[in-house]
Amino acid sequence: MGLPFQCLSRLGGNTLFCAARGCSIQTYDLGVSSHSLFSWTHPSLKQAVNVDETEDAHDGSEDGTRTGQQPPSKRRKLACDDVELNGAAETGQGKPDAPTSGSKSQKKGRTNRQPPTPDMPFVVLLTATEDGSHVIAVTGQDKTLWVFEHDGKGSLKEISQRAMPKRPCSLTLTADGQTILSADKFGDVYALPLIAQSEEVISASTPAPVTPEPLRGANVLTVHSQRNRRALEDQQRQREANAKRDLPKDGPQFAHEVLLGHVSLLTCVLTAKDAQGRPYVITADRDEHIRVSRGIPQSHIIETYCLGHGSFVAALCNPRSRPGVLISGGGDNSLFVWDWLAGKLLGTVDLLAHVREVLPDATKIAVTKLISYVMGDECFVAAICERTPAIFVYELQADNSVLHRLTLTVHGNPLDIMTIGSTELSLLVATDVPDGDGQISVFERDGTAWVPRQHIHDTTNSSNKQPPLSCDDLDKLIYTVENLRKTGNDEGGYEGTSEMPEQSSETRE
Repeated sequence: MGLPFQCLSRLGGNTLFCAARGCSIQTYDLGVSSHSLFSWTHPSLKQAVNVDETEDAHDGSEDGTRTGQQPPSKRRKLACDDVELNGAAETGQGKPDAPTSGSKSQKKGRTNRQPPTPDMPFVVLLTATEDGSHVIAVTGQDKTLWVFEHDGKGSLKEISQRAMPKRPCSLTLTADGQTILSADKFGDVYALPLIAQSEEVISASTPAPVTPEPLRGANVLTVHSQRNRRALEDQQRQREANAKRDLPKDGPQFAHEVLLGHVSLLTCVLTAKDAQGRPYVITADRDEHIRVSRGIPQSHIIETYCLGHGSFVAALCNPRSRPGVLISGGGDNSLFVWDWLAGKLLGTVDLLAHVREVLPDATKIAVTKLISYVMGDECFVAAICERTPAIFVYELQADNSVLHRLTLTVHGNPLDIMTIGSTELSLLVATDVPDGDGQISVFERDGTAWVPRQHIHDTTNSSNKQPPLSCDDLDKLIYTVENLRKTGNDEGGYEGTSEMPEQSSETRE
């Protein structure tokens, strides 16, 4: 089926932006046209396409040369001793059974292919620096963090790729744009330099392994009796076991630092500043916690907690026009408004009631993203929920109370949302349209409302270069927030404890 755009990111303050679709990233200029300017595809997908094209050409050439000739003698490989029998068709011995269906291709290399799985290198995270000079992306299957250099005209140049220890689930940048903060679902937040060190610098900074001195004492030249030889062998095996045990664990061979950690699944990370300009790191997790930590280099110091959610927290928003305010959402029926530095709840606003205007049978919601924008002197917050084809717009008033202003319906489930332009005149929404291909809906500002303008479609045919996925496999890749909700025995099973929640192998990666 067609792949939707799953991630969006603006490239500076102009009309340039990038969008991820499956294993590819495209760039667009909304002020010029709706056609993509540049396209990048994961290298493993390019290799797979080249292999397929080579095999197809090879198979075609073989079919052409064999036209009018006798087929070659068949060969069968025996599993028991790996002996190949030649000329089995001529002797009549060991002739393989005829295939049950003649419609399937029996070409060389085609029978052993495995069906596609959802573990494809999909781009799961996408962000850019404030000035749009660099783009950071994460591909989920290989847990790789990619950094691209943007030339200001839509072209991206890959400058580094770093395989993270665990699969990142949220990205942000420090205020100076030089450090990447990567949070993973195992609970750790890493700090990495935007521009990675070269391999030469890393290898030079890494001390060379020291060759151990030869062991003195008994050896095979000085021990002669059978009993002493066995004792010497036992000692050698013990030394080797101790050496393996004492070896340091393999880790990333690039500059990185663990800033802080949660005992629960991390869901979101962002940076903020107080009135004096001091930096902070705000993180949220599956255990209903919002934690405020000091910025680098004091990130290990917890400033306060924002406690009040009754379900997981999946989205955070710190409006630029209200730096002292934090809006959060997740599995609760409401959005929460905080004085984040004091850890004080300022109020809540109902969201489920407005979701029911779109989906009357809805009983619970899962907020996937919150963004803020400014119209004149007014601050607005837009929210999208998983599998809810609408955008919910609220106004953050001067007294920090929140009022619902409008609901925008879209054709499909929104996967990502952002505003674009120096004055935020356009609103872009990546949607998953049933039985459709990738689509980005564009809205333009009309007073305090948004009016549909156009739909952007992928014109690069990037989906043809990517493995096909079933509806179930695609849902597992793009609809993951509702899975954070605790059910059954784990509902409150580890609330208030310091133990790590039980996780599946897929979740922990």
